[in-house]
Amino acid sequence: MLIVPLTAFAKAPTAEEDIGFIQEASSTLTILLENWEKATVECIFADIPRELLEQKNKQELLEKASTFALFDKSTSVVSCKTTNKTVRDYIGVTGKGPLVNIEKRMLRKSVVDTLDVDDLELYFTQVENFQRAISRASTATYAAGVADFDSIVNFEKGNPKGGSDSNLNQAKSAIQDANHNLEEIVSLLTTIAK
Repeated sequence: MLIVPLTAFAKAPTAEEDIGFIQEASSTLTILLENWEKATVECIFADIPRELLEQKNKQELLEKASTFALFDKSTSVVSCKTTNKTVRDYIGVTGKGPLVNIEKRMLRKSVVDTLDVDDLELYFTQVENFQRAISRASTATYAAGVADFDSIVNFEKGNPKGGSDSNLNQAKSAIQDANHNLEEIVSLLTTIAK
């Protein structure tokens, strides 16, 4: 008795489906870049005002702590941290998101066969550049989660302390490059499709 996995019977995507997937990935990266701050800053933290921690307030603080911290939370300060989670999902390095396995789709024979012979070298150059840019973004976003000052230390909402050379900013630059390459790839693929 021959046992064949169900994936053996799965229908491979058509070139049109793969090209549509690549176009959607480009649109999604554009949306990520347009909403960068929303995707990278989490303001879900509350800090106790420093005045409450002063020596003169020690007795009040001890009383409030003994009642399970039931104190006036309206005096707390909202603080933020940067996060790499959403960006890493978008670029597909977590196994989620619109870019998962996109390189495989770009290099499928059915997709490459849709190109004009004169555009092949440019196409493969753009795919290579895209792969490099995504690799840079992956490295930078990983480092941003463990090494960027703003991902470790809370900051006041709207007032990040990290510099312009943060890993998250380097990731944004790499994603901009990747999106540019993806737009070029889409242009080459859709020129033929028309």
